[in-house]
Amino acid sequence: MVELLSPAGEYSSFLGAINAGADAVYLAGNMYGARASAVNFSNEELIKAIRYAHLFNRKVFLTVNTLTKNNELENLRDFLNPLYQSGLDAVIVQDIGVFKYIKDTFKDLDIHVSTQAVVTSKYGAEFYKKLGAARVVLARELTLPEVKEITSTGIETECFIHGAMCYSYSGMCLFSSFLGGNSGNRGRCKGPCRQPYVLGNANKEEYLLSLSDMNTVEIIDRLINAGIYSFKIEGRLKSPSYAAGVTAIYRKYIDFCLENPGKELIISEEDKNILKTLYSRTSTGTGYYDRVSSRKMVTIEKGAYAKVDDALEKKIIEKYINTPLKQKIDFKFKAIPNEKAELKVKTVINNIEFKAEVTSEELIDMAQKVATSKEDIIKQLKKLGNTDFELDKCEITIDNSFVPSSLVNKLRREAVDLLEIEIFNANLNKQTLIENESIKSNGLFDSEKYSESNDLVNSEDINQIFDNNKNIVNKRAFVKSIEQLNFALNNIFYDSVVVNKDLINNPEAKSLMNDCSKPIYIELPPVLRSLNQSEFQELIDYASNNDAIKGVYANQYDAYELLKKKGFKKEICSNANIYSYNNLSASISSKLFDEITAPLELNFYDIPEINKSFSYMIYGRAPLMHTANCVLKTTGKCQKCLPNKESFVNLKDRLGVDFKVYTACDNNLCFNTIYNSKPTSLHKYYNRLKEKGVNTCIFSFTDENTDDLERITNFFEDVFAGKNTEPPYDFTAFHMKNGIL
Repeated sequence: MVELLSPAGEYSSFLGAINAGADAVYLAGNMYGARASAVNFSNEELIKAIRYAHLFNRKVFLTVNTLTKNNELENLRDFLNPLYQSGLDAVIVQDIGVFKYIKDTFKDLDIHVSTQAVVTSKYGAEFYKKLGAARVVLARELTLPEVKEITSTGIETECFIHGAMCYSYSGMCLFSSFLGGNSGNRGRCKGPCRQPYVLGNANKEEYLLSLSDMNTVEIIDRLINAGIYSFKIEGRLKSPSYAAGVTAIYRKYIDFCLENPGKELIISEEDKNILKTLYSRTSTGTGYYDRVSSRKMVTIEKGAYAKVDDALEKKIIEKYINTPLKQKIDFKFKAIPNEKAELKVKTVINNIEFKAEVTSEELIDMAQKVATSKEDIIKQLKKLGNTDFELDKCEITIDNSFVPSSLVNKLRREAVDLLEIEIFNANLNKQTLIENESIKSNGLFDSEKYSESNDLVNSEDINQIFDNNKNIVNKRAFVKSIEQLNFALNNIFYDSVVVNKDLINNPEAKSLMNDCSKPIYIELPPVLRSLNQSEFQELIDYASNNDAIKGVYANQYDAYELLKKKGFKKEICSNANIYSYNNLSASISSKLFDEITAPLELNFYDIPEINKSFSYMIYGRAPLMHTANCVLKTTGKCQKCLPNKESFVNLKDRLGVDFKVYTACDNNLCFNTIYNSKPTSLHKYYNRLKEKGVNTCIFSFTDENTDDLERITNFFEDVFAGKNTEPPYDFTAFHMKNGIL
């Protein structure tokens, strides 16, 4: 089976998508959805949409895919319960704490793992499958062979086939968040990737981070053959005509491929033009399915939307939105004198027959003058008005009877109402709601209660508070260069060092690490894919077999699952990209990881209660994006094959602000990390972070030289000694002070 999944940001878009042939529609309510600026749906509209979809054997998936703060969790059950009871088919989730709460509370509700969770390998898919996920939405950066490998795990896979593309791996972007507090992880991205930038010493602004829109209709046959279960159209912020028009064209060609396997797929020029004019950027392509990165994927020049054809839009609205679908029904009417009238109605949905039957209260009279005709009865039965039904077949049994039109109308209304109830009841979730009281009225998570039904969370582990470590603060340096490594290993201020993966093959770095007694960790690459799995394996082997290495830092659950499958015995620490946004997710992370790094977006009051060793970045440039494209490759300056390639280049925005781009490309993959223009410095919050339970302060260095390191270290030595001094560098404490929306 192949599913066509369409977006809806409002009810008209939902109708258009369903009427144009979507098998399922994804949408959001007024909470927890990652498109906060869409119109979205009230609970009444959501229930109405669920009923309408089920009438035509379609499905509704609700996005609950934002990272969620503690004070927002208390409303989660009340928000979901009426939708669950109405037969909601699935929820789409990013936050692992929300995932587990929904799984334990609404046991038969399918959970789909959002693309925001950055599933990029079979290991990530297997991790979520074991957790109970019904489906994973794969990262858009994957090639088609990588997608095929993940489908082999047996879990349903969902892939994007059309619409806008993010420059960063979705879920790993903090750019909008750090520029103005509008977090993409909270559905409020302001699209900084769509702005112009200047690379290095160039004198020309270009749209270096603005990817072309995806349009895969010409390769949809290959995507079907890859084993993808669900084909997803992006666009909950777009118009009803977009949702309907794009759905209709993909429905047409998906059906062609399914009905004509092996036959050449030819897309008409008319349909190509329709897709180009329905709110697509002037530049489109097939995304990453046939490439790992490419200059051709980037718009370079401003990628404006193509002008929508007014006549086309009007035609789509009339065909798919103003003309709703109707479910065909059959009536069987019987009216014999001196007996009660009977009306039976039936319909078939997904090969299941639904029936209803009503009878009149009074007996039917024999006609005194003119008997009621079959045509008279049929005329009244056809009056289905604003219902979602239309008459298909009608069987009338009548014998010189007088049947008032009002009686036929009354029986018709009652029969149709009963039929709707039968259909609605058949689609309800039958599982009784679990009375999970883990989320208290104050919004905080009671880990002991929650853990009773959770194999990932053990109350003894969670409630073990490291009181002895409360006043012991370790200083851990993340380094990217030999210069930084040498400084951190030889400076007594730093208790441990985390080495970037690019240093591991450097002989000088190996010598420095082997000669040092400090604990050393390896920071694994931001993303695990089959194309770089061999690199992961080399790093894991090196860490396992080298006594100087105490453990590793993972950025994804994909990496965690790989480490466990390979039998890795040393410490596994979570980096800030594995979000512990609330007490539920923090509790799960506490079970999985030896040490947790708190997320970078929360203010002091939103930091969850992490009753285990946890870290916080007290100094360093925040990573704003991890990307599969490369700004150097885009501008024709690729250096990955050069022996002395630059590690950092500058990216300047239109306000003259410089962002640091770390280029970590190799022969298999491109990886860029874009860092904030200013380092975060939380020196003023040091004592409060200690009180919160932080026992490892992270110093994350990017391009700092030895002189910079000396100044930074000397300053923090004074801070840790309780001295009130000013930092010798420009900095921001944006999120700790302001938080995010």
